Amino acid sequence: MATQYYDIQDSRRIFGSEVELMKFLKSLLIKDYKIYEMQNEQGTMVPYHAHAFTETILVLEGMMRLIIEEDIIDVYPGQIVTIQPFAIHLAAFPQEGGARFYLLFAERGRQNLFPAK
Repeated sequence: MATQYYDIQDSRRIFGSEVELMKFLKSLLIKDYKIYEMQNEQGTMVPYHAHAFTETILVLEGMMRLIIEEDIIDVYPGQIVTIQPFAIHLAAFPQEGGARFYLLFAERGRQNLFPAK
């Protein structure tokens, strides 16, 4: 069986509303998580890298293209991508307007924020 390096979920299905999502994000700040709001412009790229911990990305606006190991995936507003520890990945922003998104990291390391589907 192939290794699953990432998971994609729909935040609307998990939380139901933006209010519930914001409550959840606020609760993470209390639990030693770091949340960064990012904006990358069209044509920019985050080069290949990996982490010793889980990285979670929630796209708010625009589109982000990820290459995770050998898979190419496009991520749109409302989608959450969880990238497993040590998975090699890059991010590109090919569309006009780039993308705005949250990056979420656990201070304590390998903690998945959302259960697998």
